[in-house]
Amino acid sequence: MGTLTGRRSLVTGASRGIGRAVALRLAAEGSDIVAAARSKAELETLKAEIEHLGRNCLAIETDLRRPESVMRLAEAALADSTQIDILVNNAGVGVWGELGEISLEQYDEVFDVNIRAVFLLTQAILPSMTARGNGFVVNIGSTSGRCGYSGGTVYCASKFALTGFADALAKELQPKGIRVCTIFPGSVNTYLGGSGPEGWDADMLAPEDVAESVVHVVTTPSRVFTTEIVVWPKGEVIL
Repeated sequence: MGTLTGRRSLVTGASRGIGRAVALRLAAEGSDIVAAARSKAELETLKAEIEHLGRNCLAIETDLRRPESVMRLAEAALADSTQIDILVNNAGVGVWGELGEISLEQYDEVFDVNIRAVFLLTQAILPSMTARGNGFVVNIGSTSGRCGYSGGTVYCASKFALTGFADALAKELQPKGIRVCTIFPGSVNTYLGGSGPEGWDADMLAPEDVAESVVHVVTTPSRVFTTEIVVWPKGEVIL
């Protein structure tokens, strides 16, 4: 039996990249999974892999840009009084360029996914955790939420917003026994920046590296409250 046997985890952006790695790693530790993403086909592939590991998987096609879709996800995840023990707010989108090049539509999409959906989904899932007096909210942030850089105005702003949200939430929920942690990866080989595997760098982080940090957080003893983990690849300057 794994260390998370009997637990149930909800992972957003689970169809590829970090979210997929997190879902598979949590399942390998014994957790049942609720996997949310926009790609139905990729979700079904993930579902089959998780079930091959002997865990249950509920795959829910979700567009986090739409509040009604976020709420449907929460309702489905908690249907029949089924609990969520671990919420992993992983889904994210990015846009980069000089400020004058970024449209209002791009700005809205980044903030809708990177912070509004996190707010709505966490708000919807939390009552089931507070009723039991335990649970984890793990946010996949970015080092872009700790240090700004040229061309990253909108993406950095959204990740700084997530950092502030999570920091305040951790303090709010600690007395209730619910642990909140934000993981800040440096550069990761994923599709977020628009490149595919042919453009990835072997010295950058792999999604599985971030997944290991998630497992570390959710398997610590109940007396341990880890609120931040920063993970840098060896080829990147630590700031």
